[in-house]
Amino acid sequence: MDKNKSAPINLGALINKTDLIITIVLIIIISVLWFETKNFEKASDLFANNIPAEMFPQILLIVILGMVLVLPFEHLLLKKNKKDIDSNRKKSIPNTTLFTMLLLTVIVAFSEILGAILTMIAICAALPIYWKEYRAKVLILYIIFFPLSVVFLFNFVLGVYFEPGLLEYILN
Repeated sequence: MDKNKSAPINLGALINKTDLIITIVLIIIISVLWFETKNFEKASDLFANNIPAEMFPQILLIVILGMVLVLPFEHLLLKKNKKDIDSNRKKSIPNTTLFTMLLLTVIVAFSEILGAILTMIAICAALPIYWKEYRAKVLILYIIFFPLSVVFLFNFVLGVYFEPGLLEYILN
């Protein structure tokens, strides 16, 4: 009896252990967020088109779940290209990445006080400066025009209301 060398010997050949752990953690997070969406207030029928507004977060979670379920099998797709999925995982996460995560977490934690527009501006200002981007043209475009274009698109074109936060007190 000749054994087929390409056939997996056990389940470990089909599923990447690290990705399986990440998948389980993400499924737990998605489950918690799913139950949190059940507490959302029902949107007024005035805003209902085809899909109720309270379903949008659930649809997003379903799409994310679909991508998460592929993670444990991703190494099979990369083996065809002769890439080792674990080769880059041996390196530690750079401090710049960790501080970027911390910076974003702090700014988002204050988003209820700052409001949506000032939060966008704070993120658009803090990140490029931390990443040592000092060209004035790039900073002006990114810090001023990007948040303004987002506000214009959502407020005026799509009619989405942004909580003003501190901006309400600054302008009054």
